[in-house]
Amino acid sequence: MLVDTTGLIAGLFSLVPILITSFGVLLELKDTIFSNTSQKLTNDGYDFVVVGGGSAGCVVAARLSENPKHRVLLLEAGGNPNPFAAVPLTTPFLQNHPATDWQYTTAPFSDSSGVSMKWPRGRGLGGSSTTNFMMYMRGNPLDFDQWANITGDFKWSYNNVEHYFKKMEDYHGIYKNNLGKHGRNGPLRIEPVIYAPGLDYVLEAVKEAGYTFSPLEYTQKRGRRYSTYSAYIKPNLDRPNLEILRYSHVTKIHFNHNLKANGVSFVRRGGTSYVTTKREVIICAGTINSAQLLMLSGIGPLEHLKSVGINPLVNLPVGRNLQDHVSTIIGPFMLNKPVSFMPPRDVTLISIGEFVLNGSGPLSSPLGTIGIGVTSSSSSPEWPNLLHIFASLGIYEGLGATLDQIFGTENYYTNLFSTFIEQDAHLVNLSLGKPRSTGFIELKDGNPLSKPIIYPQYYSDPGNQDIQDMIEGYQMLVNLYENTNSLGKKL
Repeated sequence: MLVDTTGLIAGLFSLVPILITSFGVLLELKDTIFSNTSQKLTNDGYDFVVVGGGSAGCVVAARLSENPKHRVLLLEAGGNPNPFAAVPLTTPFLQNHPATDWQYTTAPFSDSSGVSMKWPRGRGLGGSSTTNFMMYMRGNPLDFDQWANITGDFKWSYNNVEHYFKKMEDYHGIYKNNLGKHGRNGPLRIEPVIYAPGLDYVLEAVKEAGYTFSPLEYTQKRGRRYSTYSAYIKPNLDRPNLEILRYSHVTKIHFNHNLKANGVSFVRRGGTSYVTTKREVIICAGTINSAQLLMLSGIGPLEHLKSVGINPLVNLPVGRNLQDHVSTIIGPFMLNKPVSFMPPRDVTLISIGEFVLNGSGPLSSPLGTIGIGVTSSSSSPEWPNLLHIFASLGIYEGLGATLDQIFGTENYYTNLFSTFIEQDAHLVNLSLGKPRSTGFIELKDGNPLSKPIIYPQYYSDPGNQDIQDMIEGYQMLVNLYENTNSLGKKL
């Protein structure tokens, strides 16, 4: 006799945010009991102090501490990754959650809407690599070569950095037979998408339209998230020369009379501590927190620092030229066949068992994402500037609320999806890869625990080219789903 477990599964899903909160509390309690700041901090100073244990900080701390002569201190405002981070399907619940995220929001947009957006940023060891959608993509070689030309430093050229990509990779992706282009046995595991309902339809359709897209690749190992914490820190926790202080929020960089950084102050469990460095302070706090910390320490725009009561040390445009890849969800494109991921239908006790035993099935999928590709708008014919991420995701009760929670769009997606509940569908995330619009980040005040003010200034470029490029991307996708044989007719 078959047993309907739909209600049971829905109940379990509703508990996920509560369980993430509970594990967050337990992780911090464990750190409080088993970690003693006064015993950990050395009186002799460290060779390197790394601020921020996110996607970059984990790599930097691990690489520096490979030399046993280097004494390295890693300071991270959060704790160990939440256990739910290992399950890709729970990714949306990790974003904007107080246990795993900084919960940033933008300043209200300057248009009449006055709307603010959420800007998810991972908080904890591994940073956003413990909360993001795990998609692995090296980037366009042209971008690296452009950086080399701008800086006059050939080390940024793709021919040079490709060596480091290979060194980093433990590649088991879709091109695993072409190891001349990829590395094996590096610290970071890369695997192909495992659960991809309807992927063949998408790949056939883009081929019809004259494009070449591919299945997604993830930073996963056996279907589980493989963050920079998993790759670089966890295997090296026993190094005697690597010390990690969790729940340590750095508030200021200190400088000597030559303006060389020689230490930092940080807040931990309500108390302020100071630690010195013999060689370098390395800021790996991400786009937002790095800019905030530099400005709090007196490095930034002169007049702005004065306006919030901070003594300027160096007048630099810190926080300026902020460029974000503006994105929008295109769809839903409704399907006539049950070939998308529908959680109430497809997440069962059997599929949970598949994930636990084999790392396969829908729990290995970050919300039905399956394929990816880049195209060029008419303004950038030789340089791809539009990114398309396909999600084979049916419309189910609660999906709209989930997307509204990620993006901070109030009830927009809830209302949009309300008439399509229990229907199979595709959604496409369209993103602008080379935006012309620039924004900026400023301090709210001189309090290091205040959140900075983020002004993305999307679609503010004088020629309105950003919005025109996105319109072309939208038109291309509509054509794909309405006029190709593989999607427009078969589905």
